Amino acid sequence: MAAQPAQLWGQASDMDILAAASDRFPEGISVKAVEGDSVYVDRRGLTLYGMDVRAVTGRTGKPFVYCSGPCLDEWQPLLAPPGSTQAPVSPEFGGSRIAPGGEDAQKASDGGDWTVMPGPAGPQWTYKRVHLVFTRKGDRPGSTAHDGDDSYTWNTLKYVPPVPEFAAPPNVEARFIDGAYVLADTQGNLLFSPKAKSCAEPCAGWLVFASGMARRGMGEWAVRQGEDHAQWVYGGKPVYRIRSSNLADIPAEAVLLNP
Repeated sequence: MAAQPAQLWGQASDMDILAAASDRFPEGISVKAVEGDSVYVDRRGLTLYGMDVRAVTGRTGKPFVYCSGPCLDEWQPLLAPPGSTQAPVSPEFGGSRIAPGGEDAQKASDGGDWTVMPGPAGPQWTYKRVHLVFTRKGDRPGSTAHDGDDSYTWNTLKYVPPVPEFAAPPNVEARFIDGAYVLADTQGNLLFSPKAKSCAEPCAGWLVFASGMARRGMGEWAVRQGEDHAQWVYGGKPVYRIRSSNLADIPAEAVLLNP
């Protein structure tokens, strides 16, 4: 069998959690603010942890039964309701392929985030197809003490709300920072406008968010032609950017753009 590319299992399991596909959760699962993060919890209020199958595939070759035996003395699988349709496991995880978005996948998923997979104690919930969902036995509601355990095999399931729909130039995107979505360019540079209606100083020293070849606006976006450049305008105010994704770097006289 041909060797798998190294990057297949090279994605660190402590990377940023992807945004939720929807705000629909399986019955009994909700979101709660815990120690500065929004995390998924079960009906008892216990924090949900994802066992990242990418982190254990290389160890056993059977990631969906990795937590068995003594592991089940510490971790409790989040079992799916009886009769739930299971999604076949993809080849890289040791099973058969399921077509993304296929009929079987829709039957076994909830809003695009939650899927029923075969687990060590029977069909159980999996988050985004790579995190088998567990709670820690003996834990207390509100605890995240085991986040990152076993070389990031176990990670709290943090909730990032779905990306809001908005009209914007193609080089503008929404980024989730400090609990809210803000607008940035595709390099991650934050976008902002002056608080004041008119902008002389200090706007003269700010980096203009140029519109390039665009001459037409969209939604709340318009193009303002200057003497030597064309600039994006949002909500009637000129748009600037800062070479940073740190909210603390935004000038005091400015306000971040939100979708």
